[in-house]
Amino acid sequence: MAHAPQRCPPYDGSAFSRGRWRGVLVPKAFTQGSGNGGAAHTLDDLAALSGVSRATVSRVINGGPVAEGTRRRVLEVLERTGFRPNAVARTLASGRSGVVGVVMHVDPHLLFQDQYFSQLLQGIADHLAGQGAGLMLWLGYRTKEEILDHVLGMSFLDGVIVSAHTLEDPVVDGLLASTLPTVLIGHRRADLTASYVDIDNEQAADVMTTHLISLGRTRIGHITGTRGTVHAEDRVTGFQRAMRRAGLDPDGLIVDGNFNVQSGFAAAAQLLDRNVDAIFCANDASAAGALEAIRTRGLRVPDDVALAGFDDLELAARLDPPLTTVRQGVRQQGIEAARVLLQLLQDPGRSPRRVLLPTELVVRQSSVGGVPRG
Repeated sequence: MAHAPQRCPPYDGSAFSRGRWRGVLVPKAFTQGSGNGGAAHTLDDLAALSGVSRATVSRVINGGPVAEGTRRRVLEVLERTGFRPNAVARTLASGRSGVVGVVMHVDPHLLFQDQYFSQLLQGIADHLAGQGAGLMLWLGYRTKEEILDHVLGMSFLDGVIVSAHTLEDPVVDGLLASTLPTVLIGHRRADLTASYVDIDNEQAADVMTTHLISLGRTRIGHITGTRGTVHAEDRVTGFQRAMRRAGLDPDGLIVDGNFNVQSGFAAAAQLLDRNVDAIFCANDASAAGALEAIRTRGLRVPDDVALAGFDDLELAARLDPPLTTVRQGVRQQGIEAARVLLQLLQDPGRSPRRVLLPTELVVRQSSVGGVPRG
């Protein structure tokens, strides 16, 4: 069952990771300097100033369960003394490094050219930084088997976030089979142990296709994403479902693409040969290519052929005409994946988290305002 997004407390590295680490005792001189002339404060000093036990101070520092009034009192002492926990000692105490692995299956030279992956990474990095955690990034410059070996070989990682876009992925399978806390971006519904963040691609594609049908379009073609990927297959399923519900036959109106401009152009050329009056593309980049193919034929958007995409990346609103698309909040998916992982690290015993984020149909001029061909 999917869950709505939840907030988690700041990541403090206090929980243990399913047997990967052992806790060790904290030395008495656990802290660095203070705001009082640089004098050091031990946990015993702080406990005396707070009127609580040494163990209670430790729980407050490490985010453990403490009564709210007690927590406030200890935090006031920490603030007044300028207390800062020594990072090395804190790592020893918690068994955590504060470093999260991130795996994205994209070539390094394309990362910041690809608006989807760059926004996804920005969301992850922003949330981790806000919670005091760092990240180590793996991109698609090695085989997936090599990436898996490297990630699992990094024993200091607290957990990992991985883009799970393909249905068959040895990195995802290997991480889910390991003891390393893992959150997927992209679903694995059949694996009840998997935590993931995703959108309902089937429903979003259904909504988009239904929108085109409501405009009187009856020969609607679909340009898929890369076949074998979670998002592409789900969007095909949603397209087919909406077409058949409306009594329209989708057979012969689906052409494989590859989530890029070039494949959008080539696939649109095939669909135009089949006399389509609308094209729904699996992403905005494909739609940009399809738009160029439509114009090459001397046809108008949306008068002759309505056009729609998926993602609502920056390019969608800049196309001429602006593109009707599905807004899926890519950066928010990155934020939520980081949030879910930190929740799992704070509470290793909790059940897997499955978060489906909402999407929005964004209607622009590429689908409305024209008159379908009669």
